[in-house]
Amino acid sequence: MDIRITGKHLSVTEGMKEHLTEKLGKLDKYSPKIVEAHVILKKEKYLHEAEITLTAKNLRAFGQGKSKENIFTAMDQAYSRIEKQLKKFREKVKDHHKKRGPVPVREEVDVPQRILEEGVALADSKPEIIRSPSFAPKPMSVEEASMQLELSSEPFLVFRDPTSERVHVIFKRTDGNHGLVEPMV
Repeated sequence: MDIRITGKHLSVTEGMKEHLTEKLGKLDKYSPKIVEAHVILKKEKYLHEAEITLTAKNLRAFGQGKSKENIFTAMDQAYSRIEKQLKKFREKVKDHHKKRGPVPVREEVDVPQRILEEGVALADSKPEIIRSPSFAPKPMSVEEASMQLELSSEPFLVFRDPTSERVHVIFKRTDGNHGLVEPMV
């Protein structure tokens, strides 16, 4: 982490630098991708101020502390505000991963290469059916569906042909082209 310390109307001492370096070094446990910390220390008449701006991979945190007593108290206040923001961000990231639900554990079966090459299905193994949310196919031409599929990250697209009112499926092939599945009459 790159730490830059600036003093306004105040000379930055080695003690201040050591205090900040020690405190900011502890923040790596909340977010290991912290890039830089910019600290501004100010003194205006009787008031000491400390501002810490922290830049991480997907986060920018700002903490400000003010104290009439000394600059170290202001630095500690700014640090505690930054620490709260990082804790909240870490919990948000952790909760984001929990929303998906439990992942089913599957046992791997050692299948001989001959069976895989011949395409013979094992009698014991049945594919698991995972339901997707249902949706109404949108009316669009084959060309429009192809363009829509190209923009999408999905492997296929279900659409309704406006002229015939039939449902079609267009999918991405491994060779880079699109395949079209049309229903029989």
